[in-house]
Amino acid sequence: MGIFFIDQFIEYLQFQRKFSPNTLIAYKKDLNEFVDFSRHQFEIEKPEEIKNDMIRSWVSSLIGLGLEAVTVKRKISSLRSFFRYLQKEKILELSPIRNMPKLKLAKKLPTIIGLDDMNSICDALPQNPSYTEALDYIIICILYGTGIRRAELISLTETNVDLAQRQIKVLGKRNKERIVPITLELAEQIHNFIEIKIKEGIISEPLLVTKKEDKLYPGYIYNVVKKTLTLQKVNGKRSPHTLRHTYATRLLQNGAELLSVKELLGHSSLASTQVYTHVNIEDLKKVYKKSHPKR
Repeated sequence: MGIFFIDQFIEYLQFQRKFSPNTLIAYKKDLNEFVDFSRHQFEIEKPEEIKNDMIRSWVSSLIGLGLEAVTVKRKISSLRSFFRYLQKEKILELSPIRNMPKLKLAKKLPTIIGLDDMNSICDALPQNPSYTEALDYIIICILYGTGIRRAELISLTETNVDLAQRQIKVLGKRNKERIVPITLELAEQIHNFIEIKIKEGIISEPLLVTKKEDKLYPGYIYNVVKKTLTLQKVNGKRSPHTLRHTYATRLLQNGAELLSVKELLGHSSLASTQVYTHVNIEDLKKVYKKSHPKR
């Protein structure tokens, strides 16, 4: 793929734009898929040969495979960024994607876990838990209690946690730090987990590690959340982001301002946070339909 400058582009994103490892993986995957498709379908061998109709053909094939519009839109965005880079480096004069129409996305409301379900999950830690049971439990508690992202949870260190002030320091996207307050209950849960770590003789800079003191990885977090929500028979998507959605929705339902929720979530744009206002509107509609005498 060297002739297409994909590796150089990824290095540019990594060292100059400071993109996260997960984002770099997604960009590289998208670009390699496009180049493989174009080579197979159109026998191209260099970026200058890429034409707009080739990109349209690729997009049509993605839609034909049944990919969701949001995924296709992300892949198109990867191409746009790549071609801008090639223009910047004087490899291309014009971007072949410049006339691509934007895909319209159907608005999908995020899955929210019911309060009773979350209370059952948070009350489920057995007495004298094993280290792994305690680890899996605190993963759920922190995700639900702070709304932080999976990558932010993995990078959380013990020094980032201030139990006395009841707050954690989170390193978000683009290395942007933010302070997230935690409840007394969550502070006690984290304290109890650290006590179990000490009892097990586990010493680590990251707050959460395996019993062998290995750093957690995204798949571990995902599997813990999916297993927990499946056992609770939660409907809909069962992922770490579901807990983040639930956290944000609970805040708004209890009177938090949208701007405050934006800061707590680490969103760069208010538009990303506004989806939760739609969730609250849907809740109100359900109450209206159930309660209004002329329903």
